[in-house]
Amino acid sequence: MTQSTKIETTKNIEIKDINTNKSISKQLLKRKLSDLKDSDQSTILKNLNDRTLSISSTDSEDLGDRLDQNSSSSSSDEEDDQVEQKRKLETDEEEPSSKKLKRSDSQTAVVIKSFDEPFFIDNNYPIPKLNDYEVLIENKYIGLNPVDWKGKKYRFGVYSFPWIQGRESSGVVHQLGPKVDNVSKGDEVFIASTSYRDLRTSTFQNFTIFDSRLIWKLPEVLSLKESCAIGVGLITAGSVIEELNVNLFDDKDFDQEKLLKKRDSILIWGGSSGVGSYIIQLAKVAGFKKIITVASEKHNEFLTDLGATHILDRFKSKDELIKELTDIVPEGLQIGVDVVGKQTTDIVLEFLNINRSNPKESPKTFVGVVSKPSKDIDESLLENIELKEVFIKKFHENVKFGEGLVSKTWELLSQEKIKPQRNLKIYKGFEGILDGLKDLEKFGASNEKYIVEL
Repeated sequence: MTQSTKIETTKNIEIKDINTNKSISKQLLKRKLSDLKDSDQSTILKNLNDRTLSISSTDSEDLGDRLDQNSSSSSSDEEDDQVEQKRKLETDEEEPSSKKLKRSDSQTAVVIKSFDEPFFIDNNYPIPKLNDYEVLIENKYIGLNPVDWKGKKYRFGVYSFPWIQGRESSGVVHQLGPKVDNVSKGDEVFIASTSYRDLRTSTFQNFTIFDSRLIWKLPEVLSLKESCAIGVGLITAGSVIEELNVNLFDDKDFDQEKLLKKRDSILIWGGSSGVGSYIIQLAKVAGFKKIITVASEKHNEFLTDLGATHILDRFKSKDELIKELTDIVPEGLQIGVDVVGKQTTDIVLEFLNINRSNPKESPKTFVGVVSKPSKDIDESLLENIELKEVFIKKFHENVKFGEGLVSKTWELLSQEKIKPQRNLKIYKGFEGILDGLKDLEKFGASNEKYIVEL
């Protein structure tokens, strides 16, 4: 049974035990409270009688501080009035103090104070405020991405100071905006932020604000640890698939005949990367017959399990790769996707020209995730090739598209038709964010994901 001590405040702020009617000093009361179980959470319930406080199963230090604020050894009218005013403001019943989040509270965040200073752990960063459709998420795990360290080092994507990086996380819904109706407090979720200029959505902090319509509830087959590393790669891959017009995310405006022709062959350079692995899986769901990827041979089993039908060794020469590809797609490659960089972008464009006698009669599609063709590329290689770029901002700017992507990929994750990266390198706490970023810069990531447990 919960222990409790009741006290009564008189006009001169004298504290009395209601059961014995004897005066109790604040110091004695604190000692009594300290005898209660340490595991009990702080709870202060205000009695409807404006003279009585019931204090039960509480943390003595927190209550002592509250008592110091609500009572005074002085009996001056001015101080009495101040105490009375504070007490009246607190008469409404509240959530337990350990669970209620005040907007004046602060949190811990990893911030960039300037490009020339190291990342800084700020223990007094303000907690962001909610808008109508938003939720406040308490981050439990955070995913690290190369852009998190590259943006600071190479001075891009940082628009003001202090700045917070971090694009993905998993955690628990802590508070709801007034128009949120699709999630509840306590739900486990994961997110990926594409609205980079809104620091409330950054994840290198205890709490992140996010549009409730664009969050994934945690599927039963996944853990918070696994899911924190899904978001960025999956949204980017989904954006690639969207550019191919394969109607995976319920877009009704598409050309069915053109769609069926394009579902034959696709090549992804960088299939073992986070983005590449999701493109392979989504291409399989979309119905592509030949899913070819260029990657290290050591990832062959992993890539085959994802759905790749052919794997080319990235360490072979360009001529060797072209010969192998010619045997796989003698009719020519239809779609090429590069997730690595400029040099590989140009090579993929050459692949699209294999066995291409009449470019005008065989339109092709190229999607560059990180770069465009180099300036000195042979212009003939670009003839009748549709060059596509990936705009992941569409995820939050077009909420309908974002909702469709979340809904479809949640279904696929739940059915295990797409699977997250399970080779995780785990760091601990906010210091772990700094250590993880250093290692990610130094060693890179190949078929693995760096995450941090808060």
